[in-house]
Amino acid sequence: MQGAVNLASWLSHIAAVHPREIELGLDRVRLVARAMGLDPTPGQRLPVVFIIAGTNGKGSTAAALEAILLASGLRAGCYLSPHIERFNERFRINGADCDDARICAALAAVEQARQSVSLSYFEFATLAALKIFAGSRLDALILEVGLGGRLDAVNLIDADVMLITNIDLDHQYWLGDTREAIGAEKAGILRPGKPLVYGGTQPTGSIIERAAELRAPVYRYGEDYGADAGADGWRWWGRGGRGPLRIDGLKPPRVSLAAMAPALQAAHVSPLAVTREGIRSAQGQAALPGRQELRCCAASGMPVLLDVAHNPAAARMLAGEIFRLRRESVFSGKPAVVLAMLADKDIEGFATALGGQADVWYIAEIDDSRAMSVAEQRRRLKACLPGAAIFTADSVPEAWRAARECGAPEVVVTGSFRTVAAVRPETGALSR
Repeated sequence: MQGAVNLASWLSHIAAVHPREIELGLDRVRLVARAMGLDPTPGQRLPVVFIIAGTNGKGSTAAALEAILLASGLRAGCYLSPHIERFNERFRINGADCDDARICAALAAVEQARQSVSLSYFEFATLAALKIFAGSRLDALILEVGLGGRLDAVNLIDADVMLITNIDLDHQYWLGDTREAIGAEKAGILRPGKPLVYGGTQPTGSIIERAAELRAPVYRYGEDYGADAGADGWRWWGRGGRGPLRIDGLKPPRVSLAAMAPALQAAHVSPLAVTREGIRSAQGQAALPGRQELRCCAASGMPVLLDVAHNPAAARMLAGEIFRLRRESVFSGKPAVVLAMLADKDIEGFATALGGQADVWYIAEIDDSRAMSVAEQRRRLKACLPGAAIFTADSVPEAWRAARECGAPEVVVTGSFRTVAAVRPETGALSR
């Protein structure tokens, strides 16, 4: 590309170069990866690779694993998607976002290598991440799958440890309309003989069958590892290469236990050496913007909970977090909800899951070609939440301003990454 001198120019270019926003498949991206020399050479020292797939909680699990490794004195690269405010959030080395210059150089390398091959925005970003990480001396790579698993660009890489956080209905157009079908797509990240850590209690039959075919050991939550929460902290138990493990007296983590527990199990079945001191330290370090993130309104100091939840399963987890905040008197009552969703989402299932914790809703349209219209959101919400007060706004920032001035004690902003991204700059850290 001629004249690409800054990251904004590059982002405009990679958003326009491919005719489709999403196109699953590995053939095109594999051609470019080979042209870039990203295939490992014999005898090359390679980092331990973790790949994380699943319907919800991938980013939080990646952040938890990153914190554990870094606090144990290891060097780690972490690839996340999508971002909340800055594209740089997708590329992390040793806990810090990469700077513009490094990302631009990597994108230029992808552009030079691709020649006539068309790449999607996510494929460009994934190859740029692999280029950045290849130029860094790292002990571990943590790669978050963008969509599905089997045909996702991240699946170019053979992982040493796989994590699947959970399986629920989302992205049905691409992945199938049953849990079994979606599980089969996500099981595409499995590799022969390599361990899979599953973050839920009931992996689909398609995942178990694929693991059996590949003779890949499966570690299930509640059976092979787990977490027990108490009044002052929590206890993790699991399995390592030498048998059962247990760590008591851990402080409450900044991410959910549903993210921290499988991250700990994955670390212990990897070839890496993590320390108990590092694990304890990681509880206060693991965090990710927009994932059940408690902040405050910069103008008034009012508590606001930001969460990128966008399907019913995630809404159930968000409802549980609101309930916890109310029980612990962090929230003084039911919050007002700012909601904006994409057109292909199950807004009825989402709202029903969250409805017990909210009576007042402010809805708007995301600045995205795939957005669900305000009129459609209002119609569908009124049908499934007949007793709720539902207000409309022309934009997410306008809905946020109305919600914070409505008299509710707190506000929850949710429905998509774009919804949270529109509000987060107007919030600050919450003093507690």
